[in-house]
Amino acid sequence: MRGARDDASQRFDGDEVSGVRRLRQARKPGATRSDAASARRDRPHADPQPTATPRARRAETSGPPSADADRETAHRNRRSGHCIVVIASILVLIVLNLFGNVGIAPGQVAPDFTLPTSDAGSITLASLRGRPVLLEFMDIDCPHCINEARDVLPFLFQNYSSLVAFLSVDVNFIGAADTANRVTAFKTTYATNWPYAMDSGSVTQAYHVDSTPTMYVLDRNGVVAVPVIVGESPYATLAAALDRALGG
Repeated sequence: MRGARDDASQRFDGDEVSGVRRLRQARKPGATRSDAASARRDRPHADPQPTATPRARRAETSGPPSADADRETAHRNRRSGHCIVVIASILVLIVLNLFGNVGIAPGQVAPDFTLPTSDAGSITLASLRGRPVLLEFMDIDCPHCINEARDVLPFLFQNYSSLVAFLSVDVNFIGAADTANRVTAFKTTYATNWPYAMDSGSVTQAYHVDSTPTMYVLDRNGVVAVPVIVGESPYATLAAALDRALGG
């Protein structure tokens, strides 16, 4: 009996050694496919590793955004914000110039108008831009207007007409109707040789004129340069206003 057990033990040991030898041969570069297959059959099975999805692979490789990318994004946002502010400011200035900054106070653009003149023509205030304007609202029957036409305005015109445009607007507050012929006769009498416009009331209202003479002095851009001058004024007062409009 002991001899039989020894023979069985020797056979078991021999089989185990043969199995180990086959596994080693399967790992060698020169091992055949049948040997490798036999070795795999002899090894215990392992669970296959799960395959990562494309989304998971992108998440693994992308990682959190870098600090440089954050700074670049913030810089782009700041630039966009600055551009929006600049554009908004420009639009505000345009709206103010077109609609909100027209008026008769100093610093405002004087209301534009087009009126017929006593010589059968017409004149537009904006056409005089490029040099300052002495804009006079007067009435040929007004005593104070007559005094200025006789004693002040011709001399002012003589000294400033090369630099300043003169324009008188007849408003016909008192006396007989101010026809073109009467206005022309007034110009001839007092040598006030500049355009005289004939207003029916709309421009007078726009400039809030309720007495004569009333004077506005505009700069070369049509902006009111000094506060309105109401009433008969001496040469020095009007010359100082023109000098200011000229930038003196």
